[in-house]
Amino acid sequence: MPYLEQFMQQWKAYLLSEFTVYGLDYNETDSSEDFDIKTNSLVYFGWLRRTFQSTNNMDKSRDDVVWIMLERQLRELAKKAEKGSANLVSKMCFDERQIQIILNFSYDDEQHIIYVS
Repeated sequence: MPYLEQFMQQWKAYLLSEFTVYGLDYNETDSSEDFDIKTNSLVYFGWLRRTFQSTNNMDKSRDDVVWIMLERQLRELAKKAEKGSANLVSKMCFDERQIQIILNFSYDDEQHIIYVS
């Protein structure tokens, strides 16, 4: 699913940007890039949880939930993008490479969740 890969790369770019802004270290391993993205995401979620007062009552297990929910959102958006781009290509004179989807990520500190739009 090419859109899922593209969306994960957008999340990684966002993550790298956030790590730079807040002085966090993005760690790369000899494992897969997917593993690195997930591991660094969990580090980021933990940092967010400890930084915001509203999430003091949440423990580390909530970070795993944030990852699962983020991944689920990206998968669903990728499915919609696949359908939508196929629909555009079939109805209009577009080449699929001309379609660019840019995601926005926002953090809700009360619920400790990342929203994707």
